[in-house]
Amino acid sequence: MGVRNHFSVSYGLIVKTSCDRVVMIHRKIPYCIQNYYARLNRLKKNVDSYEFKTVQKHFETLYLPNLPKHDHEDYKRFKLGLMFEDVYDFPHGQMQRKNPKVTVQDLFYTAFREFQEETGYRFQFNKKDIPQFPLIKLEFSGNDGYLYTQYFFVVENVRGLRRTSYFESFENFSTAAPKITSWNDDRLVYQGKLMPLKTAYKRLYQQQSIKLDYKHLLCCNINELRLSSTCKVNEETDQNNLQQLKKLTHFKWKTEDETIKQ
Repeated sequence: MGVRNHFSVSYGLIVKTSCDRVVMIHRKIPYCIQNYYARLNRLKKNVDSYEFKTVQKHFETLYLPNLPKHDHEDYKRFKLGLMFEDVYDFPHGQMQRKNPKVTVQDLFYTAFREFQEETGYRFQFNKKDIPQFPLIKLEFSGNDGYLYTQYFFVVENVRGLRRTSYFESFENFSTAAPKITSWNDDRLVYQGKLMPLKTAYKRLYQQQSIKLDYKHLLCCNINELRLSSTCKVNEETDQNNLQQLKKLTHFKWKTEDETIKQ
C-alpha cells in the first residue's frame, strides 16, 4: 500500500444531465504552478496582473529547480501545449473539518459545496434522495508516489442545471464575478465546463497515459458499469480497463445514518 498525505482523501460529485452531458473541471495550469501561486499568496506577493507570464521567470529560475521529476515533466508538457496531469477532472476536494467519522449526508454536502465552488454550476436535490445516489470509492497511485482515495457521488439525469451566478471560495453567491485580486483565486487555476459524455470520456481516456486512474469509465452509466461487462460510451471502450476498474472501485448504497471512516 502506498503512502498517504493530508490531501490523499477527497470527496466529489459526478453530475450527468438528462441530455448526456457531464460537468467537468478544466485545469488551466499544472499542479506545480498552482502550488507556486499558493506560495505567492502566503508571501502576499501582489502584482498589477495576476497572470502566469508575470511571474514565469521567477518560477522557472528559483522555484522549479527544487521540484521533483514528475513536476518538471508536467511543466514541460504544459509549456509545449500538451495535455498535462488532470487537465480534465471531476470536481472534488477535502473535508474542512477532520472528524473520526462522517455521515454520508455530511460527505454529500461537502462534495456539493466543492462542486459549486469549483464549477459555478448548481442544481436542486431533495435531502431524502442522498442515500440513493451511488457512492464510488476510487483508489489509485499518483505521479508523486502517494496513494489517493477519492469518493464520488454519482448524480445522473439531472434537470435544471444552472450556472447563473458566480461562486467565490468560502463566500456566498453573487451575480457578478469580481476582479481577481489575489493568487488564491480559483479562477486562475480551473473553470467548470459542461461537455458531452463522449467528449469527457475521450479526454479522460487520453489522460491515462499520464496517470492511470480509470476515471474515463465513470462517464458510463453507473448501473451498466456495475452490472455489465461492457460499457457503451463509444468505440474506445476498453473491457480490460473496465475489469480493472471493478477491482479498484467499491460501489456502495448507504443509508443516511451510516458513517464512513476518513
